[in-house]
Amino acid sequence: MASMNSFSQSGTLHSQHWPSLISPDWWLNKAFIATTGQPKAAWRWDPGTTTLSTQRAVLSGVVLYLLMVFGGQVIMKSVAKPIRLKRITQLHNLVLTLISGFLLLAFMEQCLPAWRDNGFFFTICGAESWTQPMEILYYLNYLTKWLEFVDTVLL
Repeated sequence: MASMNSFSQSGTLHSQHWPSLISPDWWLNKAFIATTGQPKAAWRWDPGTTTLSTQRAVLSGVVLYLLMVFGGQVIMKSVAKPIRLKRITQLHNLVLTLISGFLLLAFMEQCLPAWRDNGFFFTICGAESWTQPMEILYYLNYLTKWLEFVDTVLL
């Protein structure tokens, strides 16, 4: 698969379209280097190896979700007074909002130049639009869905 926006192994971002300090791509790369010692360009989706990429993990998540929904109803019926978690809920929602905003900007940084140069159809349907920088953003968005499971407990 051709890569429209290639990255170098040194961590230099050839796809970076925005100045460094406002580029989500730049910050994400810095975070990857700080946590893994490698640039984010070294990351690859590997089914069965990548965290939460197995059918077992997904099915476990579905079962856990259903247990929380139906088990939570049973527990809350037996509790005389609902448990107030206002501050925790506010913090959780703030974190989710910040992550979502960051991911929106990161997707825009990758998609808007492709849209400008090649049009809307290419940006969402072209084989060349599936790049490693986009793949990692899809994966990070997937991980936020797991974090959103906490909403089930808080509600």
